Amino acid sequence: MARPWRVRYAGAKYHLTVRGNGRAAVFLEPGDYERFLEQLDAALEADGVVLYAYVLMPNHYHLFVETPAGNVHRFMQRLNTAYGMYFRFKHGRPGHCFQGRYGAKLVAGDRYILGLTRYIHLNPVKVKGMEPTSSDDKRDVLRGRLYSSYCGYADLAEPEPRMDYRWLAIMGRRSDRENRRAYRSFVESMLGKEDTFLLDEIGKSRYAIGDEQFRAETEQAVMKSWPERAKTGDVDWPAERRLALETVAGEAAGVLGVVLSDVRVNGHRLGDRKALVVEWCCRLSDASQRAVASHLGYGSESAVGKARKRAQAALAQEPEFAEAERELLRRLSALQRVKGDNHAS
Repeated sequence: MARPWRVRYAGAKYHLTVRGNGRAAVFLEPGDYERFLEQLDAALEADGVVLYAYVLMPNHYHLFVETPAGNVHRFMQRLNTAYGMYFRFKHGRPGHCFQGRYGAKLVAGDRYILGLTRYIHLNPVKVKGMEPTSSDDKRDVLRGRLYSSYCGYADLAEPEPRMDYRWLAIMGRRSDRENRRAYRSFVESMLGKEDTFLLDEIGKSRYAIGDEQFRAETEQAVMKSWPERAKTGDVDWPAERRLALETVAGEAAGVLGVVLSDVRVNGHRLGDRKALVVEWCCRLSDASQRAVASHLGYGSESAVGKARKRAQAALAQEPEFAEAERELLRRLSALQRVKGDNHAS
């Protein structure tokens, strides 16, 4: 079977999977896991990638990420090259550390995102040999797994600085702690059984995890890009898919209940809300960070960078902002569909 192509665009969310060469172990001792996490932190910072979930297993790893800059290929090249060099030197093993291409499936939709995080976190208790283990013992294994984002999600450990927990808001509880405890129950309810819905959905497409429309759009984008795929091995969705800066800025201000002119002139009074408008414009519009800085009244790109970090922290900590982002994405998706229909006619 031919290897699947990867689809890249700004704001894409991926389930990324990497296995050891020949399914051999790639983490042989605690120091290996710790070194990988250090290099993961460096790659996240260098490429501006957002990490939503992870688990490291002895011979493979899973990441759930978002790429605001549409650069998943650079991020994965940086991460796997750095760790591969370390592993070969540390353990005196020539040849490739990882097996072939990394897996990269696009992900969209709250139900699928929540199901995917659970799927990733349950990996330590779904491996071969764990089937006859009791649910209580599986729970101990799950909660004791050191190299996983589960405990931070489930209110069993302090939140990790590398993580963005915005999707916990999907649980719909009154507080962050209640969301985390609800998520713990959501995950641990599957200790003794399989999530047949998600497993079925994962098997429906080589390129995407999501509803029927999302899968169809992704498959269509892949099939229309044969020449590009032949040259690069990937499909870059064009910038036309992204809306104009003015449109995104206006919609972003709207979902936050602020006036765009206030964002430009009196932004210091808006606190996190101005930072969120900046983050969304950088991530979702067709403009560069420099253009966003000029449009929203910043004197430098570095100030925009600081605002984006503030916004990312707010999204991870405040459910109301995570919900505002979901509403913004719904509005922008509707505008993109209208734009596409007008272009087609």
